[in-house]
Parts: sequence; structure tokens; C-alpha cells
Amino acid sequence: MHIRYVVVSALAAVLPLASIAGQSITPEPGRWSLSLGLDPTHLDLNTRDPGVEARMVANLTRSWQSANSPLTRHISLLIGRDAPSQFQPDQTCGCWWRVSNSYYGLTAGASYDLFRASRFTPYLKAGTGVYYTRQSTEPANNQVLVSQLPLMSYRSGFSLGANGGLGLKVRIGSHEFFVEEMLHAFDVRRLDKGIYPLNFGLRF
Repeated sequence: MHIRYVVVSALAAVLPLASIAGQSITPEPGRWSLSLGLDPTHLDLNTRDPGVEARMVANLTRSWQSANSPLTRHISLLIGRDAPSQFQPDQTCGCWWRVSNSYYGLTAGASYDLFRASRFTPYLKAGTGVYYTRQSTEPANNQVLVSQLPLMSYRSGFSLGANGGLGLKVRIGSHEFFVEEMLHAFDVRRLDKGIYPLNFGLRF
């Protein structure tokens, strides 16, 4: 696991700088891409308590790539959310609590095409950016005992984070379909905290 975080840190630092150096040629017009992802490390459809465990993200990206260059620059907006889950701290009162988590990020970085084989191109991707996370724990039915009030909480904050991953894109006419496994570490000081979405998207 620690190797993964070291790789992400290195990619986040090196790829954006390499992109700047490699974009001396006039880049092609920017292209948009939209992707949806699901975190396979945070997925359980058979939870004991009401609800399911699922973490979903959406990404809107603007990218630029010079002709015949393996480097691509990109700016992305990430929006993510966990499926609401519930737990019962005390079975005698019948009180249920709801936990909600949401994630937002504005990142910039680069990707590097490893090689091109026919229509298929694997690539490495990395970047840095600002993330905003919010977590809330509140009564699901607005009924709570005084002794349980300390359970109620709302936490949110901004942080500087990093991201990195590996993907594969397939050219279909003038569009590209891609799938990528990403790591978004919300805090560069705590690379073990973050989300790991598997994204499926279309660049047009």
C-alpha cells in the first residue's frame, strides 16, 4: 500500500511539469470528457443496517493535447457522494442515525500515453488540486434522546490533495472511450485517506 502512495506522489509532481515542458507545440483545441465512477473498495449491497454501502463520483474534464504528443494537460471538476447509510446506536430506543459523505475537487494535471497499439492506448495520469469534503451524522427521523446528542456532528473542510492512476482509452471515430482506476488523496500529508474510483467515460 505504501508503494502506491509513493507512486501517486511522484506522478503528481512529475507529470504536470513534464506536460508544461512538452507542450511547446501549439496544442489542439480543448476537448471535453465526462465520466462516472464507483469505488470498488467501498461497495457492499448487503449491509446489515438499512441502506447500501456505495461511493460514486462524476468527473467533468477539459483537456488539451498537441498533435503526435504523448502528453495531455487537463483540468477536472470532481463531485462524489456516498450512498446514505444508517445505524442504530441503541436498540432499546428505536432511534436511527444517518451518515452522509460528499466530496468535491478541482484539480489540474497531465496524462502520458505509454504507447499506442491500434485503437488502444494505455496511459498514466496524475495531478494536484483543492478538495472539499463534508460529513454529517444526524437523526434519520428527527427523533433523538438527549444522551445521544453528542453523536450529531457536521464536519467539512478544504485541503490540498493529489491524484494518480492508470487508464486505457479506445478511439471510436472522433470520440474516445476510456476506463481508468484512480486514487484521489484528499490531503498530501495523509495519502492513505481518499477514494479509489473506477471511472468509465467518453471524451468528445
